Amino acid sequence: MMVGSQGVSPTIPLPFLLTGACVTALFGFLLPWILPEALLAPDFPHVLALVHIATLGWLTMTIMGASLQLVPVIIVGPLRAARLLSWQYPVYAMSVTLLICGFWLLQPWLMILGGVGVILAVAHYVVVLAATLLHAPKRPLTVRFLCASLVYLCLVVSLGLTAALNLQWNFLGTAFDEVLPVHIVLGVVGWLSTTLIGVSYTLARLFSLSHAHGDRLGRVIFVLLNTSIAMLAIGFLGSWLPFVLLGGVLLTATAWLFAWDYRRLLRVRFRKVLDVTQYHSIAAVVSFALLIPASLVVVIAGWEQPSVLAALLLLALVGWLGQSIIGYLYKIVPFLVWQRRYGPLAGRQKVPLMRELLHERLAWISCWAINLGLIATLGAMLFQVVWLTRITASLLGIGLALAALNIAGVVRHLVK
Repeated sequence: MMVGSQGVSPTIPLPFLLTGACVTALFGFLLPWILPEALLAPDFPHVLALVHIATLGWLTMTIMGASLQLVPVIIVGPLRAARLLSWQYPVYAMSVTLLICGFWLLQPWLMILGGVGVILAVAHYVVVLAATLLHAPKRPLTVRFLCASLVYLCLVVSLGLTAALNLQWNFLGTAFDEVLPVHIVLGVVGWLSTTLIGVSYTLARLFSLSHAHGDRLGRVIFVLLNTSIAMLAIGFLGSWLPFVLLGGVLLTATAWLFAWDYRRLLRVRFRKVLDVTQYHSIAAVVSFALLIPASLVVVIAGWEQPSVLAALLLLALVGWLGQSIIGYLYKIVPFLVWQRRYGPLAGRQKVPLMRELLHERLAWISCWAINLGLIATLGAMLFQVVWLTRITASLLGIGLALAALNIAGVVRHLVK
């Protein structure tokens, strides 16, 4: 299903996916060193650099690569406006590098230069996917989520560049305090979460063989999710607390309804034995269901201390978004590599099974390290114990690095 007659060449998505895996390891390596700074202030330059390493270098990089492979198959149609697609990866990768260096060194001109490059690369990506989705012969539920997520992606990178320009010229003044939470909502919930929720209605069904699962609740979730995002963005932008609270309650209901629908999906699966991909997905959905109401409680109670905000962001980036992507990559990358390396040889000589390209024991070790390390790190951060935060974040970082090593190791089959 993941290649079909409409699939693109694996050479297009693989650089994105392999780079995303390498950045995952970098993020894990930096965690023990940067998290103690986040306990003091989440807006320190190194903390902001680490956040954008995760959001742009790991999560968005991976989603871009995976979507370029999966969207044509989901809609049963070719990629459109893809003539310059070979430039997508180098422009985006270089721009993200410049942007992160700008945050790390606190150099606004690097942030602006990198931000402009990111916008150009994102604009081309949006044009390719938007043209492809508009000409889609088939439009399953996932397509609705992807269309909405592209809108949020355009908004979030535009706000990001605006924030970078503001660091240089300070034209926003006190309005910057309203722009920042909108940027976070549109990025974490609008772009990343909307994409992953939508894609799960295709990939989770495929990987667990849950073909009897329907779209009824998914359509409700789509409406609730986008309504809550709009309300939160308007509420933060206008400093209207009732809008923020109502949007938070609606988003909490959305997260719980999605968790319930995911449980229904697993109950009707034909593949009864859960593998490491499903366990990562279950942990991710649980994290999402806890993250949203916890964030709402923090806003209502006024517990906006740096350690609490940093803990919530870590739960979002690693617990919900990161684990979802790691689980899906355990399926997608072996498939792409197997298709390119062994697909032409299948039936003519003995070739390894697709699942044999991945080190299963290492995948389980990293899964346990990620989840135990995440829980312990969140506790250490909330109690503001710096030395314990370093230790537990090291365990979490090791888990992320092992997952990245496992995913990147699959690519070695291409050079055999």
